[in-house]
Amino acid sequence: MCNRKERLELCTCSDMTTDKIQELYCDEIKCLGKKDFLKVIKWKLNRYIGKEWSGMDGLMIMPSKNLTQELTEGFILKELNRQNCFDFNYKPNEGDNLIFEIGWLFNKRGKKVKHELEYKYSSYIFKNEKWEADSYNPFYEKTEIIKEGILKKTLHNTM
Repeated sequence: MCNRKERLELCTCSDMTTDKIQELYCDEIKCLGKKDFLKVIKWKLNRYIGKEWSGMDGLMIMPSKNLTQELTEGFILKELNRQNCFDFNYKPNEGDNLIFEIGWLFNKRGKKVKHELEYKYSSYIFKNEKWEADSYNPFYEKTEIIKEGILKKTLHNTM
């Protein structure tokens, strides 16, 4: 099982069920106030395949600079470019895409809250030997998932 620390660490835990997440974050859930929610962040690492129209058009939701108060674009970029944050052997390739989004939201009683009021994500692309805040257009650029998992750092927020 993953042990969380106070730095950006990306865990490829194979069992990401609600029960397992509740168990992993039980201490943080117990410390929540009445109006606090624990946001458990999931991540997805994608490999860029190339340009390809999906056959659909639509409006793209743009990435957020701050996914939570603690998980900011600046913090993520600093950590990604300072160290290998993954718990597996990985060397980024030009065009790799890392996406963070809120995967689970828990209240003080440890109950999973269905969803947040709005969908937010942050996205980073590996370019010129470093990670940069950027995203692909899902209607015109194709990627495939390499790995996915959860963020080890705890993030809680008052709504």
